[in-house]
This record gives sequence, C-alpha cells and structure tokens, in this order.
Amino acid sequence: MAIEVSVIIPNYNCKQYLAKAIASVVKQADINLEILVIDDGSTDGSVQWLEIAKQTFPQIRLLEQPNTGVVLARNRAIEEAQGKYIAFLDADDYWVDNKIKDQLDYMKANSQCSLTFTNYMHVDEEYTPIIDCFSFWPEFQTLVDTESTQFQTLDNALSVLLFANVIGTSSVMVKRSAIRAVGAFDKSLKSASDWDCWLKLAKIGEVGFTTQIGMDYLMRQNSITANRENRLNAMQEILSRSSINTSLNTKRKAKARMLECYAEYYRELGLKFKAFVRAVAAFTLFPHRRNLRHLLFDIKNLFSFG
Repeated sequence: MAIEVSVIIPNYNCKQYLAKAIASVVKQADINLEILVIDDGSTDGSVQWLEIAKQTFPQIRLLEQPNTGVVLARNRAIEEAQGKYIAFLDADDYWVDNKIKDQLDYMKANSQCSLTFTNYMHVDEEYTPIIDCFSFWPEFQTLVDTESTQFQTLDNALSVLLFANVIGTSSVMVKRSAIRAVGAFDKSLKSASDWDCWLKLAKIGEVGFTTQIGMDYLMRQNSITANRENRLNAMQEILSRSSINTSLNTKRKAKARMLECYAEYYRELGLKFKAFVRAVAAFTLFPHRRNLRHLLFDIKNLFSFG
C-alpha cells in the first residue's frame, strides 16, 4: 500500500522526548505513514535509541547528518519523503489522537489546499496546560468561526498570516508537491524560516485550519532558541518580500506586529522606555487585547519606582 503521509521529526539531543513524540504518531489511526527521523548530529544517545526503536516500529526511517541545523534537516527529509502529504513534528512535541487523519481527510477533499494547521496547547515541563495558541491571538479569532471544530478555509490567508503567525510547525500538514514547488525552507534565513515557508505556500494554494487542539507544544526552560535579534531581522526581511502586493491595511497590521516583537525584545533587555514607545506605536496602528495588555504593563513598569 502506498504511503499517504510522511511524518518528519528533526532531532537534536532530544532522546528523552522521542518516545512520547513517536508514540503519538504511531497511535494515529487508519493512516499508512512513514516516520522520517532526521538526526542532526545528536550526542545524547538518540541514534542508538532510535536504532532499537526501529525494531518495534518499522515505520521509522532514520536519517543521520552532521549538526547543520533544523532547516537543512527538514529540507533533507522533504527530499526523502515518499508520502503525498508531509506532516511535521518536533521531537519534543506530541500529537493528539486522530490529528493527522482529520487533516488528511480535509486535504483530500480540497484539492486546492496546500497547507493545513490546527490549534495547539502550550504546556510546561510537567505537561500542565498553559494557554492554547489561538487564544493568544485575538486579532486572528475575530476573523474566523471560533465555535466550529470542523476544518475551515482561511480567507485571505497570506494577509492574515503576515500579521498573525498562528501556525505551529508541529501542527502542519502540507502537500509534498507544494512544499517542494516553493523551495521548502529557506536556508539563507537565520530564523523564522517556518513562517516564511507558510507564507510561500499561502501564495500558491488554499490554507485550511481547525480550532481543535491537535498537538501540545512543550515550553522548555533550556530550549535552544534563535538569537532574538537574528529573528527580528529575519522577520523584517520576510515581511518586506512577502507583503509587496498586499493591502495598506495588511501592511499596517504587519508593522504593528513587528513593533510588538521589538517591544518584547526591549522588555527582555530591561529597556523600559524603548519597550513603551514600541508598545504605544503598535497599539495605535492596530489595537487589540494582547497589545493593550502589554502596553498597560509597560506603563506600570515605566512609572514604577519600587
């Protein structure tokens, strides 16, 4: 039987999380799938563990490479993938049951759809729920039917995703032909290559989503994250090349989102006034609940003498 879905799991020193991630894939019902684990030069015994796991789970295909980063790891796996559809799962995240069956059914029924995604839950290291993704993005919730749990087509997907990056990589399923057509993940970007890829896919096909929570995203205290300044620079570059033919309203909202990101950056550095100025500008351009909450925090923080 032909493989329907290739599940791509990049791994770098995540041995302690692999069992939970892979178990959540194996539990997906009624799907003929392969699990492509691309190990990016792990030194924690991940490869040895995966070699043993393959004896129990023949769906696993292990690819190894020197440590070159998640972008090249995903791109190599995309080239190796045999399924008509590709689903992404980071090694420290995990899916709920039937997550990809629902996506696959929707994409089969909607041939113009190049990408689907689900809502997801942030969890702490005890796997206690924190907040779901869509609740963090009130500007997104006003544009969709939050009462429906069925898959919906995201209207004006490119414009929406430019100012509301609600897509968690581990929630995504794409057409293999579509992601190859857009060149997969841009290795020239120092950060945010996933967001860039979703925007490129939104340009060539429809985007579907569901408000149902399809996976849990682990908030690790010791996660290796990209340098914030690199990410901001990459986001600016992506916006400049992706928003050329969008409306002035979309550009305004996207600029407001960038200002929010800069405010967050300055907040982390303890630069209270710079954070306040960006927060004011963001709220002025595109007011909503989240940036109002941040602005009120900055006002209190700026004038606190305690």
